[in-house]
Amino acid sequence: MFPTIEIYKVTISTYALLTVIGAVLGIYIATRRSSMYNIGKEDTVFASLYAGIGLLIGAKVLSIISSIPIIIEYRKLIFASFQTFAAFFSGGFVFYGGLIGAIIGAYFYCRRYKLDFIAVLDLLAPSVPLIHGFGRLGCFSAGCCYGIKYDGPLHVVFHDAIGAPNGITLLPIQLIESLINFILFLILIIYARKLRKPGRVIGLYLIFYSIIRFILEFYRGDYARGTFLNLSTSQWISLPLLLVGIYMFYNNLK
Repeated sequence: MFPTIEIYKVTISTYALLTVIGAVLGIYIATRRSSMYNIGKEDTVFASLYAGIGLLIGAKVLSIISSIPIIIEYRKLIFASFQTFAAFFSGGFVFYGGLIGAIIGAYFYCRRYKLDFIAVLDLLAPSVPLIHGFGRLGCFSAGCCYGIKYDGPLHVVFHDAIGAPNGITLLPIQLIESLINFILFLILIIYARKLRKPGRVIGLYLIFYSIIRFILEFYRGDYARGTFLNLSTSQWISLPLLLVGIYMFYNNLK
């Protein structure tokens, strides 16, 4: 809808702006809760930054992996010039790759500075759907991660989208997922008001989101992300993450 906005004559990506807003809010909320886990505010911020770096790397790597069939099919066009190469590889991020990358990034920080890794995951878990919710609002503004064709109530039509087909009625799946993420944030933040057994908060997040994502994938229209046996890449990742979430929730990881 609004891929870019202008602030003081400077054009800014709406997706990037909303993601930054979500990240700042998520980190701030984590610092406010850090004393529950005996983790300093500074460590919370730096663990979040390490997770953020891992998120960017992981999201891009999985995006490239899931695009391998497209890269092979259109390799002559993609590698025809630096401009087409840069245009293809500069865009596209896959959330699950980012989530896995963020966990790895947080692990490296915890290992280096001898912090309780599970405690850090529990601390940061409620912030993840909050940040993700803002990110999906960014997706809607850019037109990426769009929904299936749909002409029912509350459908949307993009006219200058970067990724979505323009002039076609679509299901606003980005807004639906954003709303669900905000609800999940509230559920987790309320659940985490009491100190739970190690792994319970991050486990609950993985359980809820893997189920949510598996279902929502049926209503996505951007099929270029890759499928196998009629399930998308994200659906296949959802299955083991659900098992991991169940394990973390029902086992004492201390």
